[in-house]
Amino acid sequence: MNPTPPQPRPPAHAPGATIDSILAAASDQARDTLRVLGELLGNEPSWNLSATQFAARHIGVDPSSLASTRYVGPTTSLAVLGHLLRLEIDRHADQVVIGSPGDGEPPTWSQLDLGPGVQLPVPGRLVAFFPAGTLAEPPLCISIDDRQWERDFAILSPAPAKSVAEGLMTVFRNRMKSELNPLRGRVLEARVDDGAMRIGVTAELAADRSGLILPDSLWAEIDIFLAAATSRRELLRTLGLGTNRGMLVAGPPGVGKTHLVRVIAAELAGGFTTILADANSMRHAIADLYAESGNFGPTLVVLDDIDLVLGHRDGSGHNNSLADFLSALDGVRQRQDILTIATTNDPESLDPAAQRSSRFDTVITLPMPDADLRARILERHLGQLGLGIDYAAVAEALEGASGADVKEVVRRAVLEHGGSFTQDQLLDIAESGRWQTAVDRGRYLAPKAARRKSRVGFGG
Repeated sequence: MNPTPPQPRPPAHAPGATIDSILAAASDQARDTLRVLGELLGNEPSWNLSATQFAARHIGVDPSSLASTRYVGPTTSLAVLGHLLRLEIDRHADQVVIGSPGDGEPPTWSQLDLGPGVQLPVPGRLVAFFPAGTLAEPPLCISIDDRQWERDFAILSPAPAKSVAEGLMTVFRNRMKSELNPLRGRVLEARVDDGAMRIGVTAELAADRSGLILPDSLWAEIDIFLAAATSRRELLRTLGLGTNRGMLVAGPPGVGKTHLVRVIAAELAGGFTTILADANSMRHAIADLYAESGNFGPTLVVLDDIDLVLGHRDGSGHNNSLADFLSALDGVRQRQDILTIATTNDPESLDPAAQRSSRFDTVITLPMPDADLRARILERHLGQLGLGIDYAAVAEALEGASGADVKEVVRRAVLEHGGSFTQDQLLDIAESGRWQTAVDRGRYLAPKAARRKSRVGFGG
């Protein structure tokens, strides 16, 4: 009996299979062997390819024939570009090929902070291939790398299509300033985290002018400042005068500097993005702060207590934070639609170069309220109670008090007596000084008699 001749074995893999598909079905030992053979034959696994090698393979050109159009920018701007890239990946999901960033690492995703507990996943480190006719007429690849030492967004194209890639990069940059940017028109907070500046959404600033009693002349100056962002914006553009403006708000504690910032931010809400800078971002990342500000459309940058960070140059004439600040506000790079408001308790502590008119077009000092303003503040808070109080008389008794002090006297009266109290009771609180916050530093060491001294006077 003749033995049955051996039957030909079917191919283990379909013709044209890539090494990636073969490796996916292989054992660990076979995978290692095949990976080495693939590398020898020039068919390296895609997860080991650099972005350039990935692009050359999918676009179908030699790596030396590729052109790279790059944007290198701050962390949050790169995350916004990642969001815009994700929108395109989703739109062409059935045609896009996603690759790893190389070095054997898988594609990674980062998070764009949209507020407490709200994170938007965006591409962090990956490369995406868009066939011809999807993102543009020629085939293209887009790579993104959000590592602190890279922060790179690049469009890889055939060299003859370099101008197409440059036009597409301009489209992406313009979209960052449009409604497609999920951070645009919101209140943001800048902070330094792990050596890099990051910007996230914070609470809205709600305030109106009725809550801040200031002389009419100051409101007029503030309206002139805001005209660059509102009624005079297009005329300034037409005349080539620029729409960047800076306002320095000075005054002792308690006169309403922070409240004024809230009022301005609330009035510009929606049309302007507001960025609140903390001390670390002012001190260590002011250049990045202004680089970011150009990517959110019209932007209001708030620098609170700027004197605590910038100050004067040292004895050798150096102050790196100050130098970065001066360059950001009045450097070679021209920006549009950036308003800066800085507050200070002590303008004399600022270097004169920071107060030049090209950096701060408007400098206003919020005064300690006179008797008339103190009476208006009292009426603002107590008028709705109908208590029949002579506000002018109480205001006279509060000589030297700031607006915050007057408000605190009213708060103390409400806490002690509720919604009904007499003028004498309000005067008693004002004159006793018990509405003030004071630290008794001799609490544990001073004699009892010294600790019983009445706290009087008004804080600055």
